Amino acid sequence: MALLLFGLAVRLLIGEAQKVSWDDFVAGLTGVPTAYLIIATFLVALNYGLLICYDILALRYVCRPLPLRRVSLVAFLGYALGNNLGTLLAAAPIRYRFYHRWGLTHRQIVALMSVLALTFWSGVCVLGGVVLVLHPIELPAKFDLPFGVRTLGAILLSIAVFYAIICLVWHKPWPIGKLHLRPPSLGLATAQASVAIVDLTISATALYLVMPGDAVVPFPTVLAAYLVGITVSLITQVPGGLGVLELILWTLLADTVGKPVIASVLIFRVIYYILPLLVGMVVLVAHEIYSGAMEARHDAEAFDSTTT
Repeated sequence: MALLLFGLAVRLLIGEAQKVSWDDFVAGLTGVPTAYLIIATFLVALNYGLLICYDILALRYVCRPLPLRRVSLVAFLGYALGNNLGTLLAAAPIRYRFYHRWGLTHRQIVALMSVLALTFWSGVCVLGGVVLVLHPIELPAKFDLPFGVRTLGAILLSIAVFYAIICLVWHKPWPIGKLHLRPPSLGLATAQASVAIVDLTISATALYLVMPGDAVVPFPTVLAAYLVGITVSLITQVPGGLGVLELILWTLLADTVGKPVIASVLIFRVIYYILPLLVGMVVLVAHEIYSGAMEARHDAEAFDSTTT
């Protein structure tokens, strides 16, 4: 299904991109001030540092604290590779490999990853609800919803309030297969939503900064479009939302920003997805080489001690 959706999104995106002239595309690439590119890159680096808080909150939920250096390693690798290759192909296997090595049980790891998902979606519901209620984005005529965008925002806020009420009043575990997951405390749920809101706002700000320099577009419009794009990308499970995110951002922002927005979306793809992926691959390879060398050294010392 993900491959089918990816193919459909790429086909539609190519059809839309053909409407953009080469001069417009080049203008979009070169129209972003260098200072804004530097600030956007810094915000992306800051954002990936903030993503560590997702794992810290999840570990707090399962009552298994770990050293910050370990949490930072697995969180960065999980998001740097998972954002590009998908949750099922990269993020989940990486977390299982490292956390199981460090003593977490299978059930604790599943519970941890469930809390990671809850953290993200709680932030989407709160931030998306507020943005769509206060600043509803105008959808193209070909995308006709059965209800208004402001109504959609109210629905998202209602889901967030319902989740908070459950965390406040419900303390019994829910049996899900062999798991028995208990709703997090209201304090932890509030921290979850806060972290996700800051995360989404920072990444949307980076996208806003790489818009063409002559574009006049309100930040809430870019934020709303980004929330829609990133949400649909995750639902489709297309690795990295490749093609899907670009298509949605193009569809929602082309009328406001102009045709050069396609270049801005590609710039954002490079600094938010491609660069962290390259760094993550280097970090992963270096860590595996170092771990293998340390294990070989430990085995050699153990062998020498037994022979003597």
